[in-house]
Amino acid sequence: MLTNGLGDALSQSVAKCNRIFDLFTGSGAVAWHVAQNYDREVIASDLQSYAVALAAGVIERTDAIADNSWVDAWFNCARAMQPDSLAQEATGLQERLEVEQISASAINARGLCAGVSLPVCSAYGGYYFSPLQSLWLDTLRITLPSNANQRRVGLASLIIAASQSAAAPGHTAQPFKPNETAGRFLKEAWMRDIQFLVKRAAVSLSEKHAKKAGRAIVGDANELANQVGEGDLVFLDPPYSGVHYSRFYHVLETIAVGKVGEISGIGRYPPPSDRPRSDYSLRTKSKSVFEGLLRVISERGASGIVTFPAGTASNGMSGQDVADIAERHFSILERKVSSRFSTLGGDKIHRDARQVTEELILVLSPR
Repeated sequence: MLTNGLGDALSQSVAKCNRIFDLFTGSGAVAWHVAQNYDREVIASDLQSYAVALAAGVIERTDAIADNSWVDAWFNCARAMQPDSLAQEATGLQERLEVEQISASAINARGLCAGVSLPVCSAYGGYYFSPLQSLWLDTLRITLPSNANQRRVGLASLIIAASQSAAAPGHTAQPFKPNETAGRFLKEAWMRDIQFLVKRAAVSLSEKHAKKAGRAIVGDANELANQVGEGDLVFLDPPYSGVHYSRFYHVLETIAVGKVGEISGIGRYPPPSDRPRSDYSLRTKSKSVFEGLLRVISERGASGIVTFPAGTASNGMSGQDVADIAERHFSILERKVSSRFSTLGGDKIHRDARQVTEELILVLSPR
């Protein structure tokens, strides 16, 4: 959407504002874009730690990291703490993936990881990741550099690499099964090189930085809206799914926080008490909580940009609802519709994983 309408809307609005708040930062893409291109403080927030870690990887740094030797040093530290026997068995299983039946590989992988006292290995090894992938994700997480900027880049890189290699359709709601139908996708994902993916992400992120130091915060959008002031710009891309987003991102959340509790179910989920929940994903509350957010932002004299699916979303809100609520609190300077892909998973039978959706973009001015 940044190249299909949203980028232009941001460009026109940022020039007139003091700070930019991205209150549902998600992948951090908008926060990154604004921080890199405009001399403004960006405050990005989300209920989920993985999203905040992604945003922080860029917006909290004002200089590029020119010397990437730290990445190799980090990898050496991670390698040194890997138990020899576990590393040898995991490497052997990895090498047999091409020739071994995936069902046999999965049985062996789960058996190998079951007793390991490392969060990714114990929770997701043999499911979302191979044992070797899991071992690298765990040990790289434990040995993140002490240097603040390198640590920010390192953690964001781990989350990116895990997202790119997870053996799951779209997001991590559940892993591919080691059967005739999904087994080839499981094998393909397990054969991805975690070390390569982490290093590629780290080198790429090292070059990115903000023009002005920003902040990334784990928190509720409606509460953080009270920090908004006159002349600020608030970007809002609120949840539109009737299912809490923590169901789709719990694996990335584990990597972000570096620990995991009890898990259960096909998706290897943490207990509901450990999953962030949002009123925006409840049909009974989505409209009222959104109206409350816009009311506070309006009262505090800030402007806004809102994106939302043009049709009716599964949380009970529609693009028309969003426009009607916005009009009660703001002057709508511009309405446009953009196209983007939805990637909240699919089964190729009832729905595709990637669908083109019409997205409403509203540019809001305080009255």
